[in-house]
Amino acid sequence: MKSISILTFCLLASQMCFSQSQKTRIFGEIGLGAGQAIINTSTKNSLETALGGTFEPSIGNNLMMAFYVSPENWKGLGVGSRIHGTFGSPASGTNNSEYVFNYYNLALAAKYFVLSREFNKGLYLNGSLGFGQFTAKRLNEATNEYQHQYAIGTSLMGGLGYTFPFKKTALSVEVQYENANRNGTVTRKGELSFQSGQIGGNIILSF
Repeated sequence: MKSISILTFCLLASQMCFSQSQKTRIFGEIGLGAGQAIINTSTKNSLETALGGTFEPSIGNNLMMAFYVSPENWKGLGVGSRIHGTFGSPASGTNNSEYVFNYYNLALAAKYFVLSREFNKGLYLNGSLGFGQFTAKRLNEATNEYQHQYAIGTSLMGGLGYTFPFKKTALSVEVQYENANRNGTVTRKGELSFQSGQIGGNIILSF
């Protein structure tokens, strides 16, 4: 009964705070884009050991969803959560193979509109810190050979963009840089660190 009473009190308190802050708004967004994978020499060597052959990182398609909470007295700042995935197009490699890189993360996110001081209007900076997976695949259809390498860890993203507001929605164009450090296990090597990143651009619809 005591725990139920505490829960009831917390719910009532949060409802009262929300009712007193009528100018707090929640924004949702969905976006599409493209990005060039960045893989350093050490990670590239680790992937070549795990998958065999050589390759060059490819361009991938970005897909994202997010929400932000932005009280008016935060003056253009919003905080929330963002899920971001990149699905790479196949890149040709040695041994008549194709290499594909996919990665995603679920992150805590923030966005700040630096000039207008009003959320969803004008120039903004954004960033996120998240956790997710990196997957590399080697495909050889002729020999039915398929190899995978997984790594799990953290990612850090920073971006710059501009939002064009409309009556009920807004459209944003942004560039982003992502840096990630994930760990995976490789046969005969044990656990290795896979550091990767991305430079990309996105178009985002918010509502």
